[in-house]
Amino acid sequence: MIKLLILFSLILVPLAVSSKNVSGCQIYTEKYNKIYRLPNKLLTSISLVESGMVKGKTINSWPWSLNINDKKKYFDNKKDTLIFLKKSLQKNRNIDVGCMQINYKFHGHNFNNLDHILNPEENVKYAAKFLKKLFKRHKSWNEAISRYHSSEPIRKKRYLTKVKNFWDKLRQRKININHTSNQNLNENKIKYFR
Repeated sequence: MIKLLILFSLILVPLAVSSKNVSGCQIYTEKYNKIYRLPNKLLTSISLVESGMVKGKTINSWPWSLNINDKKKYFDNKKDTLIFLKKSLQKNRNIDVGCMQINYKFHGHNFNNLDHILNPEENVKYAAKFLKKLFKRHKSWNEAISRYHSSEPIRKKRYLTKVKNFWDKLRQRKININHTSNQNLNENKIKYFR
């Protein structure tokens, strides 16, 4: 009986750890949306604009994504993303990273290293703090959402429209998102939003 329990625990422990390591963005956007008392579904809506993809009838944010010079790059795993990010940073520091597309040039100093900024939970947690800070400064969710992306008026307006579109659909349950931690992060990309 003891041997069976040991064998069972050896099998389950690595599975639990690996499933936590590959958790999707949505788990964290919902978690930190509540912790930072952001409007319902706002953080998830932003993540869908930033790194969203559609697979069948489900939409998901993609943690292994970068934006370099307004060109989105999607990778199958964290390792490939880190390799490409390290190479790219040698030429350009203005790179958006991960679930929430955190800009490395302006926010990278708030992370311990590249692995830290690419970690889905840390990436989303930082975005929630940053969005809350923007709201406190500007006293408006529309302004906070817009400035999350840019301070240029035209870009702010376009971005706010995109986020509001997702936000409305999410709150009305017109689109489905995958909330499970074991979403298949190795799925090939189908269609991306930007």
